[in-house]
Amino acid sequence: MTSSDRRLARTATVAVAATFALLTLAACGGGGGGTASNGGPSGPGATPTLAEAQIANPGATRNAGAQAAGNLPNFGSVTQSSNGGSVAGVTGDAASASFDGRNVRLTVRRTDGSRIVLDAAIDRIGSENYAPVVPGYSYRGDALLTHTTTSVSVAAVYTNWNNSDPTDYLAGGYWMHLSGRSDPLTITGAEIGAFVDGPEISSAPTLTNLGTATYSGEAGGLYAYGSSMGAEIGEFAAAAALTANFNANTISGCIGCNGGVFVTGVATGANGQTQTFADVHVPARLRLGAASIGSDGAFRNRDVTLDRDDATVTQTSGSWGGRFSNVPTQAGDPRLVAGTAGAEWTESDGGQGVVVGAWFGTRD
Repeated sequence: MTSSDRRLARTATVAVAATFALLTLAACGGGGGGTASNGGPSGPGATPTLAEAQIANPGATRNAGAQAAGNLPNFGSVTQSSNGGSVAGVTGDAASASFDGRNVRLTVRRTDGSRIVLDAAIDRIGSENYAPVVPGYSYRGDALLTHTTTSVSVAAVYTNWNNSDPTDYLAGGYWMHLSGRSDPLTITGAEIGAFVDGPEISSAPTLTNLGTATYSGEAGGLYAYGSSMGAEIGEFAAAAALTANFNANTISGCIGCNGGVFVTGVATGANGQTQTFADVHVPARLRLGAASIGSDGAFRNRDVTLDRDDATVTQTSGSWGGRFSNVPTQAGDPRLVAGTAGAEWTESDGGQGVVVGAWFGTRD
């Protein structure tokens, strides 16, 4: 991985900064700006910020994140969310992404049949171009937001596409949906999900007698943490590394083993004061246990653990999964693998956290 490629793991802050600065329950406005402030709207009818929403219901995001972390991904695309389906413990939502060469459109079909749609052409609130993952391709991250008087939906979507053929693309990221009202500020529900979608993970690859292959890439998504000191919500970014044993039909990996995790977001103290933060290093890693690879190139399991060097983790659990590309390298291996992962954990001092996000890796 080049130093330019590491920028996503270390400084994926523009999209999320725009998200957290502009995220509201009723309309665009507010924002922290990196300074401390007292919680609560500034006056009658004022638009509340995400930080104020956290004060109103600091456990809503963590609870939704824990549900998403515990649900196995659903396939078609790869979708992992807090809404379970007809099979217990398996995601019921289905996220899909389309790309027209300029703008990405994320559609989440929820378990109740309704849809959340975020279209970069009209809902983009921030974006940044990154160093290409593959020569001849472009790579961009978009922060998207749409809202009604009773809800807001926000997403961070990262799209990699072929400059010569925009129908050759891969998109992944996460979304959050908050329901409630703005005056008086009330949060009644939260939904969280992560996804990966694109033509090259839409059909089965050829995976016969390929031996062992390693894949390196990036991971990112939403995290939330709470303790007696207060609560945090933000985005995490880290390097991802995976090893596939095609003879044994298994794949395993780690997010954060190469450099730890970097987080950006907003913290709310026990006294209601808020503070934004960016690019903070956390010596943590998410270990993805060996999962069996199906004939369709998909895999998933519940073998996920999170550990930290700066805290004692007493309980941890989660789920992960993904799919292999149907486009081979010259050697015949799938050129990439992509998916989702989530974990929840408890620490010895009572702190509790969740992470839910997407990841990808290209063939080393």
